[in-house]
Amino acid sequence: MRLDIRHWEMLKAINESGTLRQAAHVLGITQSALSHRLGEAERRLGGLLFEREGRKLKETSAGRAMTQTANQIIPALQRAEFDFQQKADNQVSVVRFGVAAYSCYHWLPSFLKTMTKKEPGIQLELVASATQNPLKNLQDGTVDVVLAPGHLIVPGIDSIPVFQDELVLVTHLTHKLAAKAFIQASDLESEQYLTYSKSAQPGFEYERFIRPSGSVPHLVTVVEVTDAIVELIAAGFGVSILSRWAVQSAIKNKNVSVIQVGKDKLDLGWSALVRKSEPSESAARRLSTRLAEWFQG
Repeated sequence: MRLDIRHWEMLKAINESGTLRQAAHVLGITQSALSHRLGEAERRLGGLLFEREGRKLKETSAGRAMTQTANQIIPALQRAEFDFQQKADNQVSVVRFGVAAYSCYHWLPSFLKTMTKKEPGIQLELVASATQNPLKNLQDGTVDVVLAPGHLIVPGIDSIPVFQDELVLVTHLTHKLAAKAFIQASDLESEQYLTYSKSAQPGFEYERFIRPSGSVPHLVTVVEVTDAIVELIAAGFGVSILSRWAVQSAIKNKNVSVIQVGKDKLDLGWSALVRKSEPSESAARRLSTRLAEWFQG
């Protein structure tokens, strides 16, 4: 290796800060020392990592690949040290866990009780950012296990089936569609439709239900937090097609109504996603197995 760990730390700091001055402050060294370190790295590699644009530094095309790698390996090394300390002190494995797309944790306390009994050596750490960027968080090591809806085929990621769910139309209790046994896509033509995704997700309602029909909702509004979507619907602002399981608390509390989507329903599978590099007996894979057992039990 031509670069030392301090050079990789420098790349990450510059990438996140944008200027030498700010990056030097983050690293706790002088700007002059950081400038020398950058020059040293570029001499060792034989090319420029950054170009100056006024006071800011912009990655070169070759430098971009290096900073992307730095953004992955530095957090991974930091977490490895933290996990080692946890294991050395307590014999406990920390598994960072998140739920993709939905902010739903009504099931978590009960599951944690089961985990405490069956896997006392595993400590769960909830990572909220996994809701918005699950695959990126998984790939860069920010999270170890993601409970995700839909069927995902991603290089370097294993998908372990956990449970079967259903996509349903969520409406206000007194909405005109609430009395129907099921809806057709044409029923949405006069509706304000709320969605948490800016783009159509493969295997979800747009691809399987809305687009094939040729019908489109009257107005589509993106609300990136699903909890907020449910609150807006409960207040009478729009409708949405969401996971029945994810909105179970709102259904139980009679805040919203849910209606079957299509005559034949829209099934939705949930899976536990882990990195393929995880050993077969790792804490992350054991957690995935326990999730499947718990949901299917």
